[in-house]
Amino acid sequence: MNTEMYEKGLQALEARDYKAAARDFAMVLRELDEHDEHYSNVASYVGLAQVLISNRNGLLLCRDAASSETNDGMVFLNLACAEWYCNNRKRALDAINCGCEIDSSNERLQRASALLDSRKRSLFQYLPRKHSLNRAFGRFFRRSSDDVDVHSLLY
Repeated sequence: MNTEMYEKGLQALEARDYKAAARDFAMVLRELDEHDEHYSNVASYVGLAQVLISNRNGLLLCRDAASSETNDGMVFLNLACAEWYCNNRKRALDAINCGCEIDSSNERLQRASALLDSRKRSLFQYLPRKHSLNRAFGRFFRRSSDDVDVHSLLY
């Protein structure tokens, strides 16, 4: 794996230069074999960078990388960020939860989980959580997610 180009991609992503990040990660991914241990990680970064430059195919790449991952929690954090960017809140939470199951010691996943997960007690406790009144009021009183963006989830 070309670690120098990988690091450049990470730096570009942190600097919000998503086009450069997509280019750098794609270059690293081209050099990797599909069975390489770093393939899913790099593919997830390529997908996330693509999503951030409005290429919806990146979301499919992130999902594909996460579907075969069993060790690296960052793959799921990248998927969660891509899903969040595409306004798929439930899928973002599912990705965070899967990542926490795989890599429970990952501090970034823990922080992202705390930022996104805002489940509180039901307003009408005598009704089931999925009842339409509880769902409607839950959405109304939900903590604003406007202040949470992809960059705050990643860093």
